[in-house]
Amino acid sequence: MALTFQIPLNPQASRIALDMTIRSSAPTGLRAAVTGLGRMGMRHLEAITGLGMTVCGVSDIAEQARAAAREACKLDPSASFADGVEMLRSVRPDALVVATTAPSHAPLVVAAAKAGVRYILCEKPMATSLGEAREMMDACRRSGTLLAINHQMRFMEQYTRMKALIGSEQLGPLASVVVAASNFGLAMNASHYFEMFRYVSGVPVHSVNAWFEDAKLANPRGPQFEDRSGRILAHSQSGPSLYLDFSVNAGNGINVVYICRYGQIVVDELNGAMRVIARKSEFRDLPTTRYGMPSDIRTESIAPADVVGPTKALWTALLAGQSYPDGEAGIHALACCVAAHVSHENDGAAVAIGQSLPDARRFQWA
Repeated sequence: MALTFQIPLNPQASRIALDMTIRSSAPTGLRAAVTGLGRMGMRHLEAITGLGMTVCGVSDIAEQARAAAREACKLDPSASFADGVEMLRSVRPDALVVATTAPSHAPLVVAAAKAGVRYILCEKPMATSLGEAREMMDACRRSGTLLAINHQMRFMEQYTRMKALIGSEQLGPLASVVVAASNFGLAMNASHYFEMFRYVSGVPVHSVNAWFEDAKLANPRGPQFEDRSGRILAHSQSGPSLYLDFSVNAGNGINVVYICRYGQIVVDELNGAMRVIARKSEFRDLPTTRYGMPSDIRTESIAPADVVGPTKALWTALLAGQSYPDGEAGIHALACCVAAHVSHENDGAAVAIGQSLPDARRFQWA
């Protein structure tokens, strides 16, 4: 018996449809600026110019980075700045991308909100403390600025297709998500999976257990930054859980397994492959202990992990008043990271995502 899916089976068709949606509502002419011109900052420039925005300013502490951005966008030298706040005062953009390292996120977002910037897209982690993140939210609320955090999972095919399958007649409800990752850091990449879990499952993380390894990961952005590796178990109140294994000893690939009542979805995120295994329909009513029943299996390609396309889709949703990862989404992911640190320091005890987390504690995230 063939397995019937309730989503498009042609990945190329899905990508074309998304691209058409983005183009049809492109914010042509919106004046945008980017602060932080490293690898991510340059990709943000690619995204906003691809949408038809007008780049009115760029800033970075490194002249080499500013020169590369000027060349890429054909900008006059007067549009590039060493200081992001000076750029805000001089060019007064409608929209701002904050792609600097985490310690400067809060000051730049607060300054942009006070300067009347209408739209801000800030990289993750949102801040280096929960207190900073709340200051960012408060400043944007007072000025009417719309703040987005670049957790783009709801715009990536490797997650949208999983969300469409989970809960289907063929697979049933979600039990858990297991992320078999490489050495990609808690704040740097594991933070994305807290938002992925919230998006795919439809419920937030309620509590976290964490067991970090001894190594504190050096960051190529500078010796002042560090991150952690290890293992995390995140729980929701309604049932589904998330397990992340991102060991310092793991150096290749990211595979995610979505475990449902009647089957599993296995996704190779970096290579764009998906395998769906589901019980044949005549065996679905049997107990879960009968896990070896005959299955229908499908293997197909999906879009590999990408940055520019989903970022364009995020901008389109933000500007059109649709669903996007806002400041609350950013604080949720940040709180999960803080809870992970507190759990590790308490021998892996469960730590709730709530008001008891340290608000003022700052972390050395990049």
